[in-house]
Amino acid sequence: AGKGIRHTEFNHGDQPLRFIQTWIVPTSPGLKQNYGSVSGANNAGGRKNQLQHLVSDVRDSSTSTPVEIEQDCDAYVAELDLGNVVRLEIPKGRMAYLLCIEGGVTANGKQLVKHDAAEIDGKGGNLVIECTHVEKTESEEVAHVLLFTMKEDPRAGRTDF
Repeated sequence: AGKGIRHTEFNHGDQPLRFIQTWIVPTSPGLKQNYGSVSGANNAGGRKNQLQHLVSDVRDSSTSTPVEIEQDCDAYVAELDLGNVVRLEIPKGRMAYLLCIEGGVTANGKQLVKHDAAEIDGKGGNLVIECTHVEKTESEEVAHVLLFTMKEDPRAGRTDF
């Protein structure tokens, strides 16, 4: 986990738990360690039928999130009821990566189901995510998505739309 940081993820209860591990490379090597976390159980209301902004660039003074990292990257989460829609403007020169954790959604009309992911190119525009299928989760029946936005990288491996 880096110099001076120890992994401490664990299940706080007796219900099944899953982790999604994501690696985001910092802007440069040798930076001072930075740590942050957010509990999904304590923040469920902030993501219900809306995008909850969880991670941002520590240098971005225009926003404050529970986790701030040394990279031009933002992460959002949403839990959507059937038929609900969330939107995010992706500026030109930025790209996105969308993961459907549970349920099913369309992203700009393209279907994603549980464990599907899509890379969205940096042409800019409105990303529209609509819940098309719900799945029983720990708390209720929803579609659950995780969305990352970042500076466009011409070396990106794929472009789904």
